[in-house]
Amino acid sequence: MYLIKTLLSCALVICIICIFPIKTLAAEKPTAIFHAFNSHYSDIEKFVCEIANQGYSHIQISPAQKSNPAPEWWARYQPVDYSIIEGRGSLLNLKKLINQAHSCNIKVIADVVFNHMANLDDNENFEDLTQFPGLSVSDFNSNSNILGKKPCSINYSDGNRNSEINCWLGGLPDLIFTTNVKTIQKAHLKKLLDLGIDGFRFDAAKHMPADVIKEYIDYVDLYSQGKAWNYLEVITDSDTSAENYNWIAAVTDFVLYNSMKNAFSFGGDLRSLRVPTSIKDPHSVTFGSNHDTLREINSNPINPYSDPSDSLLATAYVLARESGTPLILNTNNRDASFIKYGVQFRQIMHQRGNQGKNIKENVLAAIDSPTVLLMERGSEGFFVVNKGENKFNIPTLDLTLTNLDGCYRELRNNFTVAIERSDRQKKFITRWGSWNRGGMEIEKRDALYFIREPGNH
Repeated sequence: MYLIKTLLSCALVICIICIFPIKTLAAEKPTAIFHAFNSHYSDIEKFVCEIANQGYSHIQISPAQKSNPAPEWWARYQPVDYSIIEGRGSLLNLKKLINQAHSCNIKVIADVVFNHMANLDDNENFEDLTQFPGLSVSDFNSNSNILGKKPCSINYSDGNRNSEINCWLGGLPDLIFTTNVKTIQKAHLKKLLDLGIDGFRFDAAKHMPADVIKEYIDYVDLYSQGKAWNYLEVITDSDTSAENYNWIAAVTDFVLYNSMKNAFSFGGDLRSLRVPTSIKDPHSVTFGSNHDTLREINSNPINPYSDPSDSLLATAYVLARESGTPLILNTNNRDASFIKYGVQFRQIMHQRGNQGKNIKENVLAAIDSPTVLLMERGSEGFFVVNKGENKFNIPTLDLTLTNLDGCYRELRNNFTVAIERSDRQKKFITRWGSWNRGGMEIEKRDALYFIREPGNH
């Protein structure tokens, strides 16, 4: 009997591989991801095409499984039953959203929560583990003497990752990745893929064993024929680094977030971003802020900004970069007009890069200021941000040692800048909006995006 089961299993694997050949190329990196944070699927369906027109390639939705019935956003991250779609809408709502998104040529990333289940009784130290359909008490990490009792608390700086993996995240009962758990969670992934989902964000990934996440990513790759794009939430700390997981998939770049927060906050120096401290992975997911860093929605936010408007300028910087995969919170996209044009700028740079043009990211030393940053994207565009409380205005700007040359148009304000060579072959900005002034002028607390005009070579 064992031999028959083994042969049948091998035959099944061969059939699956034939139907879904292992990918040879990874899914294309998103241009920019719009995070439709805590939005209902039916509401997203109404504006998803507008988001696509702004230049976003992907939109990220809240976890879809049945979850803690509490109305707060964090309840969506407390699963109750993976077999039911009941997060921010029904299965039909989700299917209609996906169909509408695909009709506008924008892809949908689903948030999935596999590390733990819900805390339904508000008891931080005990949970009735029999109330989760399909799961048994043996599927959870629990006190060896009292089933359902929290076994331990996480220590983020004890020199190992044992407590991060095996202890409860607060009062959320921690899952053991038994065959039963993995079967249930893979069925959830398959249901979402069958609906048309184009990729996944794995919540609380650093609290899951890397080999389990790798197994799930391999499953998604196999089932989607390599077309799904995935990333992992990895909040770095004393015990966890990006390198623990970024060999599996892209991870969230909290290292860059922290360095940007220091640079863009009051007293910080933007010159520190000439060579930014970040995860050394061009695919990592970058952000000026996300739902875990906001004081407005978190009682214990992660390294939040004192002035939220600083995070909007950091978001503008994230969009200007060549490296990284920008994740833009829906409120940020709403609150700063320059962010929408940053998405458009990034889309144009992506298109020109595909055409073989030089779009290399380089923060220029031509402006030596703690409050103003100037970045070129090869010869195809440039970005300038002023975090200061005063207008930045200089009459002459020497750009001889840059790739910039010719005419550039600012996307939001639609004015033209000319960069020309003098008789001595030096390059200067000779026109900033009008022929009677050169140099550079940017209002306080603002960001500008410039693209090279057609016909400039």
